[in-house]
Amino acid sequence: MSELERNDLGLVDYLNCETIGEPGQRTFNITARSSRGETIVWMEKEQLFQVGVSLRQFLATRDSPPDPTPFTAPPIDSPVPVHVEFKTGDMSLQHDPGSDVFTIVASDIPREESPEPIAEITFSFKRPQAEEISKRSVSIVAAGRKPCPLCEAPLNPGENHFCVKVNGYNPTENPMGEEHS
Repeated sequence: MSELERNDLGLVDYLNCETIGEPGQRTFNITARSSRGETIVWMEKEQLFQVGVSLRQFLATRDSPPDPTPFTAPPIDSPVPVHVEFKTGDMSLQHDPGSDVFTIVASDIPREESPEPIAEITFSFKRPQAEEISKRSVSIVAAGRKPCPLCEAPLNPGENHFCVKVNGYNPTENPMGEEHS
């Protein structure tokens, strides 16, 4: 059994999400950076979308306190900045109402040789960063392949689409026959 490597970046000063690749072949990540180090957490499209939606719900249902308390990051074991990069399996989102700080905890995907995750990263960010990452993540996910208006399957540009809703008889990219704008 391997020991879980835990890292906490504390309050980050840089937070961004992005996608790399062409629609249908994209990979997604969140990058966070602080004086304690940097992390790149790779994830599935649905995970990034869920981060955006969850943040949006947190922001809509929790008001910013008029006088937030200072955020205190947990102490670190090493003064050497860490660099952690992995594909995440599990992620959680937390909100501290006193300091109005949001925290993401992500752990990597277990490997065959070890059924337990071997790395976990925690990073925290303020409300303006949460608002920005929420908008950006939803926008990035939406910028992918357009869905078929009938069956909602993603349409691949330049390829014929055999829509199950019309029993495959309409081999076009646009089953509705509408003009693209």
